[in-house]
Formats: sequence, C-alpha cells, structure tokens
Amino acid sequence: MACVKCVYGLTSSYPDRSRCDECLANNYSRFEAGDPRDRLLKLQRSGEINIVIGGEGEHEVNANWTMAEAYKHLANVCEDCGGLVTHDGFTKLLLMKPYGPNYVLDWMHGKLYKISIQNHKVVWESE
Repeated sequence: MACVKCVYGLTSSYPDRSRCDECLANNYSRFEAGDPRDRLLKLQRSGEINIVIGGEGEHEVNANWTMAEAYKHLANVCEDCGGLVTHDGFTKLLLMKPYGPNYVLDWMHGKLYKISIQNHKVVWESE
C-alpha cells in the first residue's frame, strides 16, 4: 500500500511523504483509503496547518490569521527569503515571490477568503 492513496499521505511527518511514518510503524494499520488532498484542505481551512503559497517554500499563511497578521508574517519571510508583499486596497495582499507567479490573497469579513494567481495582462509590448 502506498500512502499517496491514504488520507494521511500529504500530512505525514515522513520526509518524502510517499509513505507515512505512522503507517510504517504500525504495519499500515493506520492506512485509510481516500484522497489525501481532501484531508489537507480540511486541515488548512480549519487553521490547524498553514497554507504554503505556491505549494513550496516558506511563504505561508493561516486561514485564521487577520490580514495584518498575514502581512507581518509574509513581510518577515520576504525579508529573509526574498520576495515582496504589499497591500492592494483594504482587503487584498499581493505576494511577489522571487520565482513563479504573483499571488493575490483576499479577505472577506476579516477572514481569508481565497488565494489566487495574479492575472498577467499585457499593458504594453513592442512590435
């Protein structure tokens, strides 16, 4: 059995996350068939674990953080690891990571609502 088909597969503490250390230690007695992405999303939405923006790196937020808390954390991470975080109005943060696309973090009624990739629309180009 592989933990990629186990609900604990993406939230295991095992380094490569291909097999849970809990499953290995208990001879797969903790194996529970299912999509590990569903459990990961549930834990992220509850605030039990942080959301890693872009799926890798240190830029992360928690669903329970206010916009001010997220800004403070991301500003510290950007200072240490690169990137830039700015306010985009009163309900959005714009995160520019040193690699990959830019991300927009939206708050609604004081709660993190969504994280999306910023739309790169061409405003000028040469012939």
